[in-house]
Amino acid sequence: MPINDRDSVNHREAAKILGTSLLAALRRGYLTDAEERRIDRTIERAEIRETEKREIRQAAVEARDRARFEAKKQKAIDRATKRSGFSWL
Repeated sequence: MPINDRDSVNHREAAKILGTSLLAALRRGYLTDAEERRIDRTIERAEIRETEKREIRQAAVEARDRARFEAKKQKAIDRATKRSGFSWL
């Protein structure tokens, strides 16, 4: 599993995975079931965290776009309903 800038695993989680892998290397490359589960849980938590971050960012972008649209719409309404300098009433 490559750990690079595009991965959801941060440096702390990468260190945990590396430590577990080093223990496996001392046993000639064999991971115990508990170690495999630990690595899987770490990766799953990282994916969940990154998904939540992505959803929050997306919601913020949508809210910003909605606010801009409403501001432009209100400005257009104000421009269209603005009285000219002449009063016919």
